[in-house]
Amino acid sequence: MAQEKIKLTKKVYDKSSAGDLIDRSFSEIINLNDSINNVNLDNNIKRLFTLYNDIFYDIPKVGKQSHTTLFKQSRDYIGNYIDSKDAEIEALIDQIVDLEQKLSNQDQPNEEHPFYRNGTLIVDREAFWNIYYMDRATRRKLGGNENSELFKDLLAATGYKGDNWKDGVTFVSPQVISKLTPGPDFGPEDLGASETNVEEERATFEGSFNYNALQDGELNPNNYPITEYTIPSNYDPSGFYNSFQLANYNNDITRQIEQTNIANISSYDKYREYLRNRIIIVWQSEKRFEILKDKYENDTEFGFTESERNKAQILRDAVMPKIRQAQETLVYYKRLWTFVKNKSANSANAKSLMLEAQANFEDNINTPVTDNERNDYGGWNKGQNNFPNIDLEGLTSSTGEGGNLY
Repeated sequence: MAQEKIKLTKKVYDKSSAGDLIDRSFSEIINLNDSINNVNLDNNIKRLFTLYNDIFYDIPKVGKQSHTTLFKQSRDYIGNYIDSKDAEIEALIDQIVDLEQKLSNQDQPNEEHPFYRNGTLIVDREAFWNIYYMDRATRRKLGGNENSELFKDLLAATGYKGDNWKDGVTFVSPQVISKLTPGPDFGPEDLGASETNVEEERATFEGSFNYNALQDGELNPNNYPITEYTIPSNYDPSGFYNSFQLANYNNDITRQIEQTNIANISSYDKYREYLRNRIIIVWQSEKRFEILKDKYENDTEFGFTESERNKAQILRDAVMPKIRQAQETLVYYKRLWTFVKNKSANSANAKSLMLEAQANFEDNINTPVTDNERNDYGGWNKGQNNFPNIDLEGLTSSTGEGGNLY
């Protein structure tokens, strides 16, 4: 039998041409036609991740087909990807910038005015209550006057030990003072060894006034009883055996009437005294918040660093609700004080005033405060006449012009 030769041929492709013939994309693994079938899609995804895990360490870290490429494609597909480390990095950068600024300020010697050295206490010779502390070549205004504790502490810090404070300060004309560069106001917190942060300073006033007039039961005059004694209807002087017995009975009735009158006057006085004390307390709180607001606004404009100015703005915004709350409380107090502003001269007067206060209480306490009513107390020094027979002016004038918070 003749042998037949069969010729076998093998076509060999080089590396460059093989890349054009073989599809190495994900379509080799996932059939796009299967995307309409959830079961097939799930299976293909599982196959993909199985293969990915098998060759994970064989995939290059960088390059066209690498972990870097997969990461970038996935990140771009997700969109708006935020790495938690980025926020940490930004916070650390801000902290570094703040520390560098503080370090820069420490490295630089404090500026000093050529005539008024830092630490000098300057007083306006035409208005003694205008006192300034020279710091970094700026004038920093003090709250209060020469009688304030802050002034006394600063005067002692300068080394002055004399009896007359005028010998320890420098008197300057208002014209010259106006030419000095203004700085942030100077308060007791500036005497501290360390600077307080926003949270610490907010805590000094946020927790100091959580009072709600609508929940204060002692403001209700109905809780201070007013009674009236009436002679019994069966009272018959002719029914007594003798004048001595009649006199004893009359004396007993008179005594009970007097006791009732005394009790009514006591209720009036107790209610009036409680309301008076509350007015003074809230008035002083409003005053404190207003002074803090003025200080923060001053620091916002004249603070030495951006950090100080930003801190002052935050604190100014935080104290504003406290001012509003205190002013609204004073509005309620004004409404109630109208009925008990005068001391009770006699039992009949006390009784009628308390009955009137009781009859109007619900309407006064439940009527919302208007902007016009609240505006009567702007600047804490405004609206003192709303509380006759309470010397609110005396509470401030004793501390000098503008009062002294501290």
